[in-house]
Amino acid sequence: MGVRGPLKIPKHLQAVPDPGAVAGTVAERADASAPPKPPGFPDDLEMVALWDAIVPELDRAGLLTRADGPTVELAIRHFLAARKAGNALQAGEVVLDDPAHGGTAKKNPAGAEMRSQSQLFLEYAKQLGMSFAARARMPAKDEATEVNPFA
Repeated sequence: MGVRGPLKIPKHLQAVPDPGAVAGTVAERADASAPPKPPGFPDDLEMVALWDAIVPELDRAGLLTRADGPTVELAIRHFLAARKAGNALQAGEVVLDDPAHGGTAKKNPAGAEMRSQSQLFLEYAKQLGMSFAARARMPAKDEATEVNPFA
């Protein structure tokens, strides 16, 4: 069998970066550290408890910088709003006639609120690495230091 010529790699693909090279992205150069609670963070016990549960875990995984405080706060706010709407939906507190269906159907507005707030929380969660899919795409710490034999 003859010798092959140079690989024809499409221009939109890039070579795997050398792990010994200098970090190329801003995220790789940012110091990972837990953010402080942003100014004006509420004294609400649920907010504080969620902050104290989430931030140390994300920090231990190296997913936070000091600038991420407002993002974490918004994620927590959306989570709590979804939780409150879910509790109201489960309790069946408010049910309104649905004129779109002849006035015979009943709807609880908390259902729409829960869907909306849940979707917003999940967007923040994905950005913060809090979803299982986001974690599955992240290299493990020991993988980042291993030499890539294909580089």
